[in-house]
Amino acid sequence: MKNAFLRWWGCGAFDVMLDDVNFAFDPYLFGQNLERIEPCYDYIFISHEHFDHCHPKTLQKLCRGERFKKLFVNPGCITPALPIDEKYGDAAFDRDLPITKHVAPEKVEVLYPKYLQDDGQWNRKFHGPFELDLGSLNVETIESGENQTPDLPTCGYLVTHKEKQISFLHIGDLHHPYPALRELRDKVDFFIHMKLGLTEWQGSNLTDRLVEIVELVRPKYFIPTHYRTDRIADPIPEGHWPPNVTDTCAFIESIREAIGEQTQVLPFTAGVEYELEMPDKKVIWKWNWQNSWSVPPWREG
Repeated sequence: MKNAFLRWWGCGAFDVMLDDVNFAFDPYLFGQNLERIEPCYDYIFISHEHFDHCHPKTLQKLCRGERFKKLFVNPGCITPALPIDEKYGDAAFDRDLPITKHVAPEKVEVLYPKYLQDDGQWNRKFHGPFELDLGSLNVETIESGENQTPDLPTCGYLVTHKEKQISFLHIGDLHHPYPALRELRDKVDFFIHMKLGLTEWQGSNLTDRLVEIVELVRPKYFIPTHYRTDRIADPIPEGHWPPNVTDTCAFIESIREAIGEQTQVLPFTAGVEYELEMPDKKVIWKWNWQNSWSVPPWREG
């Protein structure tokens, strides 16, 4: 079995390359990464209509070519709340939505969440579809976070490769765990995490939410994403969403301290491609020394 390759592109963008099928969640590319990337995905999954998750410039580049088959989106990407600029503020814009302004309509399909974040406040029923059989892949949907209105649900995605028995859960901008997520228990290998349950230094303590969702789902691995660093090589340019974390090591270790006994936290660096040894699904950690000088400055005294 050939090895798999994973890459966090910054923000909530994440891709999975499995050789026979490649897919991406919420692609959001800039600069040389956007210029150089070629259409390489069979499927793309969009969690919601905010610009940093449904990014027209990136989707225009990727949703074409012989390999590409379908862009799956939540309802708000096609029928956003109106008027867009008023309802969404800086999160979404009339210039961008519906996404069929930028991607051929026949290449776009709307999905609804199978597992809902209902607490008795809303009595909602959606017509679907909620699941997909894409040949080698099976897809289930969950309700993610930041719904603009109750009838415009957002989507997270559990994508499972049937033969390779490897699965990825992308939760979108989910803020609160909810009981229906228990249906995913022990079905998730790689949990791609964004906002839920993060506690800033001297901020409101939200750690119980993080512990709860990991207990509900019980993933094997947990990958923190949706933050930026001040690295020159960070794929998201300075001044763009999302905000920086002031100390990446402290950020990762605070997550590990909270859930490290429940799952294995994988500290991916944005922009780096990671190889998975298959069928063990083990990350091959690779690094090298790299000089930052050509002529050693210490020679000059």
